[in-house]
Amino acid sequence: MASEYKQSGVDLEKSDLIKDKLINNILRTHNDQVINNGDGFGGLFSGRNINKNSVLVSTTDSVGTKVKISAKLGLHKNLGMDIVNHCINDLIPQGARPMFFLDYLAFASLDEKIVLDVIEGVSEACSKVGCAVIGGETATLPGVYNEGDYDVVGFMVGSVDKNKLKTRENSKEGDILIALPSSGLHTNGYSLVRNIFNSDENISNLSKKVEGEEKNLGELLAEPHKEYLTTLDPVLDDINAISHITGGGLRKNLPRVFDKKLTAKINKNSWSIPPLFRSIMKQGNVSENEMFDVFNMGVGIILIVDPAKKNIILDKCENSWIIGELFSKKQDEENVQIL
Repeated sequence: MASEYKQSGVDLEKSDLIKDKLINNILRTHNDQVINNGDGFGGLFSGRNINKNSVLVSTTDSVGTKVKISAKLGLHKNLGMDIVNHCINDLIPQGARPMFFLDYLAFASLDEKIVLDVIEGVSEACSKVGCAVIGGETATLPGVYNEGDYDVVGFMVGSVDKNKLKTRENSKEGDILIALPSSGLHTNGYSLVRNIFNSDENISNLSKKVEGEEKNLGELLAEPHKEYLTTLDPVLDDINAISHITGGGLRKNLPRVFDKKLTAKINKNSWSIPPLFRSIMKQGNVSENEMFDVFNMGVGIILIVDPAKKNIILDKCENSWIIGELFSKKQDEENVQIL
């Protein structure tokens, strides 16, 4: 039966050998809250540091079609960092800090090097923020994925004291919007980019230089998603609201964290849009309006703060800048205005 299964595309012995090689990278993320469960079916994590006022916050995501570019360049480790950092940044808007993480990798046929590289990236990113990797799944799905394709998905749980939970009601008219720069596209907009640069058919296009940048196109596109918890952790309690700028850009993500009776006025002249985004816009003949609807445009996260605390945040958050302000919304106004 095992031989027949292997011939159909699923190699159980190879899968077991890879799991044995992963263990050291996974163990480096463990802390004293991880409970050894041997070969049990579920990962165990102690709740002793969670009190009756704690709220658990969960998030899940994938790296999307960024995998098509990073994989072609052999930068599989970056994808492990991408998925962890994306999940971390999705917890922060609630004021939560990560506790544990689980990964899901799916292949047409199992590739040992890719699995080991991705999990190395996962472990490195989790270790940086004290998040434990307590489980995961590596699936071989012949016929579902094309040969050479794979997917990277993550699931993360964090916690926050309910008295410190950030909600829409925390923000008010007059609050200042402070931006932190992205490291690139992060994990959004890659389907459009792959189409514009025809990278699936012609990998050499990824070697082309981008005007105004030292790195080539492929290196810029594969740059890992930036993690913001390390920067924001010391000032998290001083921030009213936080928006992670992901798919949908500023217009879709900012309104998720403030009252619908408000509008965010963004000064697009307050920062210089990175050359990579300008290259995408020019090469693909994409309008500026659509660019702002698809990409982060160099803005990775936006903090909404009380005017009295803006200088504290600006001092503590390197390379941050004031990008706008919250105003009372008039009947015919949008919730986000890029001016």
